[in-house]
Amino acid sequence: MKIDFSEAATEKDLQVIRDIAADIWPKTFAEILSAGQITYMMQMMYAPEVMRNEVNNGGHFIIVSVDDTPAGYISWSPYQPDGTAKLHKLYLLQKFHHLGIGSAMLAEVEKRAADAGFTRLILNVNKYNETAKKAYFRNGFTIAESVQIDIGNNFIMDDFVMAKDIDTHK
Repeated sequence: MKIDFSEAATEKDLQVIRDIAADIWPKTFAEILSAGQITYMMQMMYAPEVMRNEVNNGGHFIIVSVDDTPAGYISWSPYQPDGTAKLHKLYLLQKFHHLGIGSAMLAEVEKRAADAGFTRLILNVNKYNETAKKAYFRNGFTIAESVQIDIGNNFIMDDFVMAKDIDTHK
């Protein structure tokens, strides 16, 4: 199994990410969020102009391919001037779960953040997404705080902020 990580550089690349998200999101969040909130959040995070704006402002989207087949994606960016980067999105198609690819994805974003000089990585995870929480715990993240974020349209993100110090000397 060959895993490749490629920075999304074109509109076509960003469309690949949107297509994967359209497959993953309804399945991942169907039991956690309402259909209305899933639709709202998909538009809020994956509209072409939103993704383009994130890239133009220093964000990174990475397509994850397994044996040359797009399998998932990562999004991360600088977060605070104190050396913290934020992992915004890490999603993998279900048929690629339980193969160690998620851990490889986390290792890749940690490496890229460390190479860029960051010493800490944070992320938000839905409090009820047990699968994701277990994966993050298994990969050395701890819960830093509990937050409820009003994202508009009467929707709330009920999350844990998780954090991990990253080694810049790997």
